[in-house]
Amino acid sequence: MHRNRTGRAAVALSLTLLVSACGSSTKASDDATRHTPHGVASGSHTMADGTVMTDAEMNGAQPSPAARMVCSDEIAGAVQRTLDLAAPPTGRDTWRNRLYTCDYPIGAQTLRLSVKDLSDATQGRAWFDRLRHRLDGATAIRGLENLGLPAYETTTGDVVFLKDHKTLWVQAGDLSATSLPAGFTRTEVAYGVAAAVVGCWSE
Repeated sequence: MHRNRTGRAAVALSLTLLVSACGSSTKASDDATRHTPHGVASGSHTMADGTVMTDAEMNGAQPSPAARMVCSDEIAGAVQRTLDLAAPPTGRDTWRNRLYTCDYPIGAQTLRLSVKDLSDATQGRAWFDRLRHRLDGATAIRGLENLGLPAYETTTGDVVFLKDHKTLWVQAGDLSATSLPAGFTRTEVAYGVAAAVVGCWSE
């Protein structure tokens, strides 16, 4: 879907700039959980992207901080700005089979963000590729729009990015036409929100 490439790039840039101090609302509690009184992480693992994960996060008992970010105040704010809402929506989250999901109610519809939070890049790539085969008509996002990452989209409102072991999937297909900003498609909405998450992950 390339109808509005310039518009999408502008949306991605503006949302990335607006989403500042990503994850700051949970950072203090995460640090307190992870570190011993001597300031050394207990049972911690540094991933390829620099993320520090605890044993519980590595074995799938808990989602990683990066996965939980899709339900953070910062991303709720990005959803608000993308859809021009009066207030940030409140996400409802679930964690099952290493899939962290955050559903944002938009009127009677749902904007769904999910992260498949696996242990290594090989597993992450395999899941990303399998999902692409499941989504009818998925096409690669190329050029500057892919933000330097493997990514694809559908014309029905799916946008998917892969970063290391994490697959981000934004699903806007449930949104009604009346809930979309003027001139936007469901895929453009999904892309704008996904770009905000990727921007947070890259900080």
